[in-house]
Amino acid sequence: MITNPTRRRATVKLLAPLVALGLVAAACGSDSDDDSSSTDAPTDSSAPAGSDVPTTEMEMMDGPTIRLRGQDFSESVTIAEVYGQFLHAKGYDVEVLTPAGFRTEAIDSIQNGDVDLIIDYIGGSLTALVPDAPTSADPDEIAALIGPAYADIGATLLNYSSAVDGDAFVVRGDSEATTISDVAGLDYVFGGSAACFEREQCFIGYTDPDLYNITFADTVTLEFGPLLGEALSAEEVDAVQWNTTAPQIAENGFKVLEDDLGLHPAQNIAPIINTEVLDAYGAQLGADLDELSALITTADLLAWNTETDIELRESDAVATEWLEASGLI
Repeated sequence: MITNPTRRRATVKLLAPLVALGLVAAACGSDSDDDSSSTDAPTDSSAPAGSDVPTTEMEMMDGPTIRLRGQDFSESVTIAEVYGQFLHAKGYDVEVLTPAGFRTEAIDSIQNGDVDLIIDYIGGSLTALVPDAPTSADPDEIAALIGPAYADIGATLLNYSSAVDGDAFVVRGDSEATTISDVAGLDYVFGGSAACFEREQCFIGYTDPDLYNITFADTVTLEFGPLLGEALSAEEVDAVQWNTTAPQIAENGFKVLEDDLGLHPAQNIAPIINTEVLDAYGAQLGADLDELSALITTADLLAWNTETDIELRESDAVATEWLEASGLI
């Protein structure tokens, strides 16, 4: 089981069936590792708690362990749990690793062979892998660019999902602005994650004289996630870049400004898998991953984030509940 990052962390080994081991941060913190374990998945009462003994018979696929890791924010951790538990139920040998880092670390880990499967947001992959490519709101255009780039590092981009978690320029509900362009001249204090200040699709684009050309009164670096909303509510900042599936936006009456100049790319989620591992299992693994991706919606991402970020539930339990309700495990 992977737990919420602001609470505790542990590496999960999904054996046959799930043996759950004992995040809320958000997209784009760090606590000490916890090697304690507990069992959340349904188990046979005859098996000792925390044991590695299979509790039911399952025909396992013949192939290597698929090591999967989410990025260090709650939505990504839940997504990793959904994919990991789904693949395990299909009979694959899956290891869900402790979440770590963000996009750069995720891509490096699959390139270096430390991880076999990541699920990323395609617009973010575009920025990381093809930084000189123009931004596009068309996911097909982005997929056509990042597919070959992933192939160059030994990975295969599979079909993207309809589920989207996009970039959001967020202000308080009483702001007079309705578009990002409206912020120019309002003398706002801007809050963003450390990564935001290095990204073309974030602070750099907002302040670019050839794009939004906004001059902010000041900037504040914040951990990506709920702290952005807290700073906005407390009027420590006047605008932040967050993610569109952050449940606190609606809960606090915040407003997402229209990206009227088209800075933000399409951000559908998509699995990227080590090509050698994909080949080892054959076409079935790709088909299974595509099946799951096709079922996940933007509403699901929002619902999962509400559970982890508002209700403070663990990502693995949220994933299990959704998979069971969807008839997938």
